[in-house]
Amino acid sequence: MPRLYEPGRKFMQDNARIHTAKKIINWLQEEGIELMEWPAYSPDLNLIEHLWAQLKQWINDHHPELINMGKSEEDYQRLFRAIYEGWDAIGEEAVANLIKSMDSRVNAVIAAKGWYTRF
Repeated sequence: MPRLYEPGRKFMQDNARIHTAKKIINWLQEEGIELMEWPAYSPDLNLIEHLWAQLKQWINDHHPELINMGKSEEDYQRLFRAIYEGWDAIGEEAVANLIKSMDSRVNAVIAAKGWYTRF
């Protein structure tokens, strides 16, 4: 990560325990990586989680046979193909729409004092 980080930028991560562990926070500080302030509980602001949910729903709708898949190499290859197919199907417009929704999401989270919103 230090190779990707540029001074003046802020690193964003959610408040999962692994991200907020003292050892991680200390390492980030030692590396000079500035963190973005993040509400204690704010799933509405984590856009990747919304994309994961869309992808999971797409796979369930288009490949229901994978719901009870086994653990063979062939099963994993079928899942990987479905994931690639799903990402293509979701497309850039879905990502752009989520990004466009950030102002509304931030304002809703502020109004809800960090709790759930309609998003």
